Amino acid sequence: MLKVLVVDDEAPIRRWLEYCIDQFDGFTVAGVAASGTEGLEIYRRERPNIVVSDIEMPGMDGLEMLRRMQKIHPAYMIILTSHEKFSYARQALNLGTAEYILKAEITMQSFQTVLLKAADTIRGRGVSDTGDAEQAARRFLKQLLADGWPGEEADIGGMLQRYGIRLRQKTFFAADILSRDGTELRALRRLAQDAPGLENLSMFPLDYDHLLIIANLGQEGGYPSVVQYFESKNHLSFIVGFSDPARKLSELPETLRTAKARCNLHFYHPDRRVFWKETVGVLAPRHTEIWKASFSKALFGQNYREAAVIKDQAVQELLDDCPTDLDAVKELCGFFVSTLLYLTGEQDDKDEERLEEARRTVSESRSMEELLDFLDEIFRPFASGLPRPGSYSEPIREAVAYMKAHYAEKITLSMVAGKVSFNPEYFSRMFMKETGLNFVTYLNNLRMRQAVELLEWTNKKIYEIAEEVGYSSVSYFSTAFKKTFGQTPNEYQIHIRRHKHEDGPAAEKRS
Repeated sequence: MLKVLVVDDEAPIRRWLEYCIDQFDGFTVAGVAASGTEGLEIYRRERPNIVVSDIEMPGMDGLEMLRRMQKIHPAYMIILTSHEKFSYARQALNLGTAEYILKAEITMQSFQTVLLKAADTIRGRGVSDTGDAEQAARRFLKQLLADGWPGEEADIGGMLQRYGIRLRQKTFFAADILSRDGTELRALRRLAQDAPGLENLSMFPLDYDHLLIIANLGQEGGYPSVVQYFESKNHLSFIVGFSDPARKLSELPETLRTAKARCNLHFYHPDRRVFWKETVGVLAPRHTEIWKASFSKALFGQNYREAAVIKDQAVQELLDDCPTDLDAVKELCGFFVSTLLYLTGEQDDKDEERLEEARRTVSESRSMEELLDFLDEIFRPFASGLPRPGSYSEPIREAVAYMKAHYAEKITLSMVAGKVSFNPEYFSRMFMKETGLNFVTYLNNLRMRQAVELLEWTNKKIYEIAEEVGYSSVSYFSTAFKKTFGQTPNEYQIHIRRHKHEDGPAAEKRS
């Protein structure tokens, strides 16, 4: 698989390109970015084979992003441009860009042709998706982290040598070192090389700010001295998580997992820099699917106070458990933020930008405290809740009643406004003011609420439920459902039915 990074500040173009790449064999989406700064961040982390980028973007433009990318590692660069900005395309070509595409003429077929040309060029020059030796070693280590040894124990020594890991069958350890201020890894390499009492040292950058080291100990009992050495380097801004010492090479996968997990504990303890004795708790947040479902259902009922309580209970569980899979922690918190904004917004381009900015803020949070401050900021406007249906004016009550009776049909704002004898524009403003939601969001919430009931309590097929709640396309229904609940209708049905006859964690904590 060749990894493709998409960078464009126009959401519809990003979505279309991402969709196309998913349809093409041999390619996978490495990431999607709305700006040059975000694109560069993903590029450092994912090391894609191909980059498809716009030129004109807010902040760091495409040309500056390309300059910086070329200094990190080579990739096949494809520029999106328009006729009137062709001079920019020439500059991009001078920077080493291999191809440009005119936005006005791009089609799925022409885009696939360009990607296939890129694939031929990459493989022809010997830069395949297998990557160089260091990339292969990183993939091997990631495989060990996830799956353990892929072969028999007798092959361990040979496999390590093949990937340039000079570890011997004597006491060893692993350490994951994070550059706290995001500086280059050169200083961290020197730090590790100068550590006393290490033998057969191997170092691998996991991304632009993480360095993984593996080494044998020169002397038995020398482990505390290594830890003290790192603790003494107060002039450098880094965090390190150590594994426990191990004696068998077959224990390497566990030492890697422990080092990574202990390093990630800094997210909960940002004032500390060295972790080496701490007991590592759970990897991922518990009850994620139930928290998501309970939170979304509370929002559907416009019960924002209950939704906030559910969010707080989930957060408290995170603080109690300190899960070390930080991506999963941020994904859950990001779900709370994006779902709240999605279900209460106007669902236009500005909302899309706000959602993306919120997701970036969650993703870039450097500590749990920073993440929780952002959650509080997003939820604060909803602390007092929104008006309940009993307080609506008579016309809005009639409109809501009509929507509840006909949500499965093709009803429009103009149609409902006519039922209560209002001008559509005036009705739209009045509806938003009284319900706190725009017409489309309110209607979609009604449909999703009924879909949830059918998924939980009937044996109907997904396509039958989609049609029954007003979606003519099953794929669109599934996409909208996943955006709301963080899981597909089928996944939701499986998780909820499993817990349907139980109180679940949210109910337990409320009691």
